[in-house]
Amino acid sequence: MLKFIFSKSFLVNIAILIVLIVVVVFLIDKSLDSYTNHGESISVPSLEGLTETEVEAILSEKELRYEILDSIFVDKKPKGVVIDQNPLAESLVKKDRKIYITVTKIAAPKILLPDVIDMSQRLAVAKLESYGLKVKVEYKPSEHQGIAIGYELKGKSISPNEKIDLGAFITLIIGTGKGDGKVMVPYLINLNKEGANQLLQTSLLSLGLEIYDETCVTSTDSTVAKVYKQTPGYGANSVLNIGSSVDIYLTKDSTKINTQNLSLDSLAM
Repeated sequence: MLKFIFSKSFLVNIAILIVLIVVVVFLIDKSLDSYTNHGESISVPSLEGLTETEVEAILSEKELRYEILDSIFVDKKPKGVVIDQNPLAESLVKKDRKIYITVTKIAAPKILLPDVIDMSQRLAVAKLESYGLKVKVEYKPSEHQGIAIGYELKGKSISPNEKIDLGAFITLIIGTGKGDGKVMVPYLINLNKEGANQLLQTSLLSLGLEIYDETCVTSTDSTVAKVYKQTPGYGANSVLNIGSSVDIYLTKDSTKINTQNLSLDSLAM
């Protein structure tokens, strides 16, 4: 038995079998490589901000395909550009892989203009903004003071429930009443920007410059900062024409905020 195992013919047969196994494995591996394009991965390019035409040209050159997965309205983005993609940029994929993209709508969707007539300025502005509209306030003589009496789009009067573009600029008309058109400047010290803006709107005034000191570095800082100075300031003789603006100075430093004794600067007109 041992003599047969170590015979020349047996060893030759074993060698032939090993060679056949190696050849078969090699052929299988090559066929799999050919089928799956093994080792030929493509890096997905960044498509963000590109138009569909640009996307098609870039992906075609890399032997990739694309499909628009969704189209959404984004007010502050250019129209018709990519804002998201899957797979992400720099992902490795095979040739002919489909890249799914989300693009911004070419045209803004239509909405019905909400009815804010007879609302206070603050409530009217808040409601219009909640519908995705941008609001500019103008004041006109009216029997009612501080009440919304109408609105305009591109200089033309419009009515509630008319169809308009989402994100459109609306001019809200607020009545000034029958007085002399002047109002007292409100006391804004120790309010944050949002509180100051609301109080100014209630007083038929608008927010002017927002000036932050060195303590306000991040957007969060700006949100919690308080008014330590205003121009014009608050006082018995501090009056402005309806619609005038008031500048505010904000800080996170509580030692700058004196709510008891206002500085001469903050009282000055």
